Amino acid sequence: MKEIHLIRHSKSDWSDTHLKDKERPLSKRGRKNARFLGKYVEKVSFVADTALVSPSIRTSETWKILQSFQNITKDTKIISEIYEAEYSDLLRILRGLSFKINNVVLIGHNPGMEDLANYLLVGNNPDSLFEKFPTSSFISLVTDQKDWADLGRQSCRLKRFWIP
Repeated sequence: MKEIHLIRHSKSDWSDTHLKDKERPLSKRGRKNARFLGKYVEKVSFVADTALVSPSIRTSETWKILQSFQNITKDTKIISEIYEAEYSDLLRILRGLSFKINNVVLIGHNPGMEDLANYLLVGNNPDSLFEKFPTSSFISLVTDQKDWADLGRQSCRLKRFWIP
């Protein structure tokens, strides 16, 4: 059994129009919501074998806040391909994980995160399960697949879905 935990970064700050998208930090509201998520993560004693984090400032800041509440993992990898990734790119990254890893947290961006969650839950069904996967959202999925290479071959089960 494998667990996939998807977290969309918290709300970013748009006040500095000179910053590139990847360089935008969290807004005041984003930091607040990340702390709310951190408290939830601490409450459920959430841990993972590894974390795959987009290289954007807002995802790094979200992850740092979460780790300050609960030491989720000691193994964090910044993966450049997560930034602007479509769900198929994210699925490929997950399918490349070692079979020794049993649970992973992935912190990234929409629409890729929302599309990945929908794909893992309902497959190629055109009906979307989510109308919106807002910033600071946290979803945990479970699959009976023993190897990450088989992820998505059968639907995952929803374990938890938290929205600030």
